[in-house]
Amino acid sequence: MPTATLKLKQASAVLKVQPKDLQNLVQFGVVKPKRVEGTYLFDARTLLTAKVAICLKESLGTGTSVLTKLVEAFQASEKKIKRAKSEYVVFTCRFSATEEPIKLGVPLRSLEEQIEQGMGRAELYRDLPRGRKRPGWKKEFLATLAEAARDIGDVSEEEILQTIREYRRERQRSPEITVDAEG
Repeated sequence: MPTATLKLKQASAVLKVQPKDLQNLVQFGVVKPKRVEGTYLFDARTLLTAKVAICLKESLGTGTSVLTKLVEAFQASEKKIKRAKSEYVVFTCRFSATEEPIKLGVPLRSLEEQIEQGMGRAELYRDLPRGRKRPGWKKEFLATLAEAARDIGDVSEEEILQTIREYRRERQRSPEITVDAEG
């Protein structure tokens, strides 16, 4: 994985979450990035931990205290997981002694690949200074749009709209859930 460090807004763009959601994970101690001069810096390892935490939160809907314990267990066994080189990490969680344990698989290799791809595009999500935008931002923005238009090539407006509609339909689909007995 790349060794670059990213600020909060850049990291949230790579993880494809809202900056406030990532900020909440940091403030509640679920994810612990390095802090330099009041700025949180996320490396690839911290981004992977955050992505696992986000998957667990979305899947289980647990509070931050349970989420923190799950993430700490993940971090404690991270070396063993790396050596095993398996596709999935399986979390087994029992909320009380009388209940059956819950098992949840997280596609670790897939998440690592997503982060690697996002880190490659991290420069697109430069962090802007607070307050006023820097001088010449409009020219820079228009130049970036012109470059993107050249990259796209000859694509009609209808094709763009159709792609956007397909993407939105795909996001609205319910996830596929299967239940199998374990031997």
